[in-house]
Amino acid sequence: MDTDVAGVPDRLEAFVADIEAGPDELARVLDAHGRAIGELPAEVLARPRWRFSGMGSSRFAALDAATLLRAAGRDAVAELASASAWSPPRDDTLCIAISNSGRTPEVVAAAAHHRGVSFVLGLTARPDSPLAAGADAVLPLVAHRAEASGIASLSYRSTVAALSMLIGAENPALAGTGIAAAVPALGQLLQDRAAWLGDAVDLLDTGREIHVLGEGSRIGIVEQAALMLREAPRIAASAWDAGDWLHVGLYTLFPGDTALLLTGSAADGETIATIHARAGRVVAVGPAHPDADLHVPLPDAALDDPAIRALVEPAVGELLAAELWRRADAVVLREAPGGE
Repeated sequence: MDTDVAGVPDRLEAFVADIEAGPDELARVLDAHGRAIGELPAEVLARPRWRFSGMGSSRFAALDAATLLRAAGRDAVAELASASAWSPPRDDTLCIAISNSGRTPEVVAAAAHHRGVSFVLGLTARPDSPLAAGADAVLPLVAHRAEASGIASLSYRSTVAALSMLIGAENPALAGTGIAAAVPALGQLLQDRAAWLGDAVDLLDTGREIHVLGEGSRIGIVEQAALMLREAPRIAASAWDAGDWLHVGLYTLFPGDTALLLTGSAADGETIATIHARAGRVVAVGPAHPDADLHVPLPDAALDDPAIRALVEPAVGELLAAELWRRADAVVLREAPGGE
């Protein structure tokens, strides 16, 4: 484990620095996305069939974008790039291939599958990458600062922003109130975190699996939060639609466990009651629920506009992951030979 002179892992500090850089990078990347989208041929976004391709956080961002488009009547699917079969290329299709590095083999292959027939739009931080070279157009995922930790926080938010802006450009009715307001809202969340972060981590630091629950139309955000817990502090974490969890996910929640609930589902009340009936506890993020054990508030702008919430709420999972990681490493350092 690489550590700095204070004994705290370098990668953890890099992760925290990435989180704190979120508002500034988001402001810059919104401008970059706006310019790139403005340069796309007018007919590209009018194509009736959208296919997203990605892996990991890239696909998580695409899941929610595809759901929003389908709800508005558009033929849209987020496909796992490593799956054994993809949608066929067609001239009425916009293929949005997403890879921060631009070198993810499965995504590059999926883009090549569509090349020459569908319009291929690459989302990547690397304009010199194979994905960018094979795309008809590229949206940049980095405006100023790439992630220092290698954990997809800034790049996930940039992907969510890019997809939201693409959807809003195609259908202004889905543009919301304007996602530029996400920048100060994200800054406010980070500034106010001391009011809830320690208490939330106290509840979540059980040594057990954390069930991350939310509304199915926002399952990508739920998946991203669970990923942050797995990738940073190496905690077992699973992502569930809250309603579906009541049918198939509750079996591994035991007395003393704490679930992380991103509120807003019609199943919130029953989910909290079920967790309490199993002697578990609930940390609720977003709109307050009177029965939750702890409430993590979001800024008003994020509660008023789903597009803004999608850019702000993931920082909660990142902050929780970073603090849980810090606590875990503190234990390791105390217990290591020669540690204090």
